[in-house]
Amino acid sequence: MGREIVIGLHFYQPPREAVHPLLSKISTDPEGKNWTEIIDHQCYEPLAAEGVLEKVTFDIYQSLLIQLEKISPETAAIYKKSMMENGVGESFIHPILPDLSKVDKEIIISAGVNRFKEITGQNPKIFWPPETAIDTETLEVLSENGYEGFVCAPEQIIQQDGGNSDNRPTMIGLPNGKRIVAYPFDRTISSLLAFDPKQNADVFTQNYLRPKRDSIASNQVIIAWTDAETFGHHYKNGDKFLDYFLDSSLPSIGLYPTSINKLNFTDKTFSCGKIRERSAWSCPHGNLIRWSGSCDCGWGEDTSWKQPFSQSMDFLNAEVSKIIQKELGQRYWEFTANKFYENYAHPETVNNPQKALISAKISSLIAKTSCATFFSSPEVSGKINLLYAYQSLLYLKDAGLETVSNDLGKNFFEKLSKIIYPNSEETALTTLQDMLEA
Repeated sequence: MGREIVIGLHFYQPPREAVHPLLSKISTDPEGKNWTEIIDHQCYEPLAAEGVLEKVTFDIYQSLLIQLEKISPETAAIYKKSMMENGVGESFIHPILPDLSKVDKEIIISAGVNRFKEITGQNPKIFWPPETAIDTETLEVLSENGYEGFVCAPEQIIQQDGGNSDNRPTMIGLPNGKRIVAYPFDRTISSLLAFDPKQNADVFTQNYLRPKRDSIASNQVIIAWTDAETFGHHYKNGDKFLDYFLDSSLPSIGLYPTSINKLNFTDKTFSCGKIRERSAWSCPHGNLIRWSGSCDCGWGEDTSWKQPFSQSMDFLNAEVSKIIQKELGQRYWEFTANKFYENYAHPETVNNPQKALISAKISSLIAKTSCATFFSSPEVSGKINLLYAYQSLLYLKDAGLETVSNDLGKNFFEKLSKIIYPNSEETALTTLQDMLEA
């Protein structure tokens, strides 16, 4: 008798360039490469051409999809078409959600839902949190936006009896009276999918999937999730491995790929439990410290720059929120959520102060993108956050708030000047200045 298996792919790339006319030609890559375009040719286009999107579940962040619409419209169209059956929701951009205010969570989660509905005509059911970082407030906002479940790592869930999740879908009760289902991915199988050399799909299936199938209950679904870039970018011909794996290797042992959206569970199927607050799949050290402080995820390297960097972006984002609330009123977040895609994809703000204000807020949120402090070195992705932070100040000027922008910029630049990068005489401020002067 056949059994279902969910193979999930995570599609994400940060915005590589700013969109303001004064900044749009600045590259954030040290060698001037557009990595999204490179990865598209190596991975995203082949996966779409192979028909893989019809056989997997996937999340694709809008910050990537907007880039694909410019790089390869035909490929972007395939992803958008496949979202209806196999897509899960996302937060449009990629900050650590528990590190945002509830209003900011509302903005980007609602913006993601709005765009998903524009593309597919339906509300997304399942959510992939950035880095799977979760807290109760985030789950409440998800439930209020119509989400039924979210994907996470198994260690982020605690069963009602205090035990481990054991990869079981788990019902989480929330303070707002709603419930939401946690869908833990199988960490072992997911990791193997990510890092196996991908030389023989049949051998991979026999060595790893058959034992897993035989060791779990007959009514338990295997969920595996990994970065899409694994298949074609990290491993050449990985797209062909994945296509054969889905079409032939898995069915040969009675496992049939299905969309997570099509899993047919009843309330009795779920165990009950709770989440580990402020946890994520990619940092085991608690309290999401990887993105706002120092932890062993730095592999012994100096990551003392992370805390002041994160705090600087928090400061800018909070101040922009105060400014836009004063100008647009208490419900400014609704304007921002509803206009998020339009302002991001079509950033022209000439003679449009309201659009410029909303663009300033969107930019300050993108300046919170998680990539900057994921890595040990700020040179990897930190320039993206710096550029979008500066863009936020430019949009405030475009809104007619030049004095306000200058005052905020003065305080923000002073904070950046005190962030000294490791093994370097550079500060965050001199890095920004170098980009602007290039």
